[in-house]
Amino acid sequence: MKKGCASENSLPLWKGSSGDTGGSRHPLHHQKEENMTIQKRANAAIGLTILVAVLFLVLPMTPLAGAMKGIGFLFNALFAGLIGFFFLKDDFIQQFKHFKFKTLLYGIPLTILTGVAFGLLFHMIAGKPTTNSIDSSISLVFILTQIPFMLMGEELISTNLLIAFEKKGLSFTVSSVLVALLFAFWHVTAYGFHPLQLLLTLAPLRLVLNFLWKRSSSVWVSWICHFLYDMISLLPMAFK
Repeated sequence: MKKGCASENSLPLWKGSSGDTGGSRHPLHHQKEENMTIQKRANAAIGLTILVAVLFLVLPMTPLAGAMKGIGFLFNALFAGLIGFFFLKDDFIQQFKHFKFKTLLYGIPLTILTGVAFGLLFHMIAGKPTTNSIDSSISLVFILTQIPFMLMGEELISTNLLIAFEKKGLSFTVSSVLVALLFAFWHVTAYGFHPLQLLLTLAPLRLVLNFLWKRSSSVWVSWICHFLYDMISLLPMAFK
């Protein structure tokens, strides 16, 4: 009897122990798989976003240059948008749902002052900067109809990388600096290969736009500040 009781008692105890152990492992295993999925999506978003930015630079130098003239202003916004939507999902979508007017109010003058200050600093150090290659063909219609889409493309490329870098575990500060450096050199076809000018005039501007995006959780805020800054610098060219 006692032996039988011992045998009966041992079976439930063994089952319970196994069940508890399996149950405690399962959530951890699920979380590990989920983290791996997030990492894979972040890697894909980084790689594909950089690819889009590079293609935008090199395609005008290929036989596809003619086709790029008609739709080139939509290229970055369209493909960076698709990448963000499919690989970054909610984090990408949320930036379109927020808007902080207070951030916009100080963001506009902060963006303009940063651009002007570092432009003057470069002028003092190295002389007159190289002008943007589109300055000679700029028009008011171009500024109002194509520049907004081009700048939204630049914003989405930047915010895709900011979101993905943070998912990889990088701090916002490190992510922002990396994006600012990439942003500067993505303008090499517009300003030529002048590293000091690119780093000194464009990287600080991108750092400010990244900061405004983070503070407002809104791509609209950084986009408006970016557009107004560019419009101020491009309008004089349009009326020459």
